[in-house]
Amino acid sequence: MSTALAGIFGVQLYSIYTTFQLNSELFDNNVHAALDRVVAKLEQAEIEQTAELYKLPKLTVDTEDGREISSEVEVEAIHSSLRRDTTAEMPYSSVDVVDPENIDDMQGKFFAREVTRTWKKGSSEAFMTHFKTYFTHHTIVQNVPIEKRLSLKLVDKLLQQELTLKSIHAKYAYGVYSIKADTFVLTNQLCNTHREKYTIPRSFKYQVGLFPSAQEDVARLFVDFPHKSAFIWQTILAHLILTLLFTSIVVFGFYYTIYVILHQKKLSEMKNDFLNNMTHEFKTPIATISIATDTIKSLMKSAHPEKAERFINIIKEENERMNSQVGKVLQMARIDKREFKLNIEAIDVIDVVQKAADKIALQVEQRNGSVSLDIQVADAVIEVDETHFTNVITNLLDNANKYSPEQPEITLRVLPASGGIKIQVEDKGLGISKEARKLIFDKFYRVPTGDVHDIKGFGLGLSYVKAIMTAHAGTIEVKSEPGKGSAFTVFFPFHHSEDH
Repeated sequence: MSTALAGIFGVQLYSIYTTFQLNSELFDNNVHAALDRVVAKLEQAEIEQTAELYKLPKLTVDTEDGREISSEVEVEAIHSSLRRDTTAEMPYSSVDVVDPENIDDMQGKFFAREVTRTWKKGSSEAFMTHFKTYFTHHTIVQNVPIEKRLSLKLVDKLLQQELTLKSIHAKYAYGVYSIKADTFVLTNQLCNTHREKYTIPRSFKYQVGLFPSAQEDVARLFVDFPHKSAFIWQTILAHLILTLLFTSIVVFGFYYTIYVILHQKKLSEMKNDFLNNMTHEFKTPIATISIATDTIKSLMKSAHPEKAERFINIIKEENERMNSQVGKVLQMARIDKREFKLNIEAIDVIDVVQKAADKIALQVEQRNGSVSLDIQVADAVIEVDETHFTNVITNLLDNANKYSPEQPEITLRVLPASGGIKIQVEDKGLGISKEARKLIFDKFYRVPTGDVHDIKGFGLGLSYVKAIMTAHAGTIEVKSEPGKGSAFTVFFPFHHSEDH
């Protein structure tokens, strides 16, 4: 599953990278297409401006509805039109054929002659020669500086229009480079702001030649997008976010599945331990009862019924022991289902604690141990369920005894606290590791004791204590260090709220 997940994530990353590359190539193609259109429009604008200056006619075309409209003055279109085999009158006048060797002299006299000329319908060949000489080859403007032939406002307007049509909204820097002057003659504000970056033509990523109809390379338009990558990432942002979102969901699902599997595995192990412990706990009293029953039968047959009383008491004690163990299991089942109800009443904590200490002392003294009682409050009356409260203290004392080596030393303290009472059970036993402290309140969990296997129990005691403390709106804390013992501290508030 990890390999598959890593593979999916890698494929997604490759897909995003490929998408970025494709969008980058599309961006480049759109920029080049936009620049070609800008160049065409700039040249067309100059041609029309020059035609207007010298009063030159523009070709008109007939539409299907009979209207005449002016078309753009393009060399190929006019050339095709003038080649038509027709005797129809043409919409331009007869002009003199210009001698190519006398162009310099003609340039000086052109304006004075042409502004006074009356254009009449005449020869198409004469007009074609006139057009190709002065417009196609830029004879009129060939010596005009580039910065005077172009308007920064017009260049900026056309660039913005064409880039917008291509859905390119990124900021751009551009400059017009004069081949003759060997320098940038026009630059926009962004280019001027980053002058240290855009000092030479190769600083720009995109370029295109201006006035392509001219006989020589006169100028070039250089453009660069300093934030190109950010713009492209924006175009695939939705795809990227969705990819990361769904990949995150898959990763979360994967790790959650692993967590559930491990958690269920742990529960399964704890339940298996519980069943093993329960079998052992029940096997001993059952065997004892069986032996006692056989003994009683023998005594009855031998006419010594008075001696049978001892074995009858053993059967009763073992039966009570099994009943107690079953009661604990059923009690935890009711607590899990929240089917238990607290019988709240005011009790004297000191009295209950003393009784619990006296009861555990009988077991501790058999192991040559001791139980110390340290009461640091004068009066301690709280509202609790007395049965469950007693069971909490008894469970903590029982654990302190079970998990202590020979000669247990247990201290039971009653401490004052803000809004309630604290009860602490401290021992100098085996202690609990940091890892185990995170699990001791889980059902069926038992602290590992290494090679020691004589500690009885189902692993329900601390789970029960935690549930009862929660039901009383109290808390439980544990401090422990392996080999040095443990200290469990429970806090009960003075008054019980029905909200808990």
